[in-house]
Amino acid sequence: MTTQPNPEFSIVLSLDDLPPQGREIAFDATPAEREALARRFDLIELKSLKGTATAKHWRRLGVALEGRFEADVVQACVVTLDPVPAKLSESFRVHYLPAEMLEEAAGGPGSEREIVIDTDSEEPPEPIEAGHIDVGEMVAEQLALALDPYPRKPGVSLDAAPASEPVEEEKKPNPFAVLEKLKKKD
Repeated sequence: MTTQPNPEFSIVLSLDDLPPQGREIAFDATPAEREALARRFDLIELKSLKGTATAKHWRRLGVALEGRFEADVVQACVVTLDPVPAKLSESFRVHYLPAEMLEEAAGGPGSEREIVIDTDSEEPPEPIEAGHIDVGEMVAEQLALALDPYPRKPGVSLDAAPASEPVEEEKKPNPFAVLEKLKKKD
C-alpha cells in the first residue's frame, strides 16, 4: 500500500478500537471524495462508490480486512476518447502486520537481504502504521486495480480508428530535373 499524504477517501480505523469479534464498516463516498478519486485515477466521472468491510484480528498482532464494493465509473475510450460507463463489483482481502514485524522479517531497515516472491501465494501483508489502518485508502487502491486499463467504447477497435480526411501527398520535384534540362540544351 502506498501511503497517500492526504488520501482522497479516508476511513481510519484505530486498532485500539477494534473489538475481539471484529468490526464492520459501511462506506459510501461523498461527492467531493468521488470527484477527488476521479481526478486521481483519471476518470471522467465516479458516480458512486459504496460497500462494506470487516476488520478482524489476525495472527495475534495483525488485522485481516475483507471487503466488497460497488462503483459506477465513466472512463475515456482509449481509441475515441468517448465516455465508457462501467459498473464494478469487487471483493478483496488484505492482511496487515505491524511495520516493525515486516521490517524484521525483511532483515531490518536498509537490509540487502534477498526477497523471494511466490507468485502463487497471497499478497504480502501491508504495514500497520502508528496503530491505524486506512480502510478508505485500501478501497481506493482496490478500485484502481479493478478499473479497465484500456476501456473501449462498444464496437470500436484499434483497426477501425476514426479515419481522418485523406491527405494529398505533396509531389516533390525531382532533383535531377534541372540536370535533365541542361543536358537537352547541349
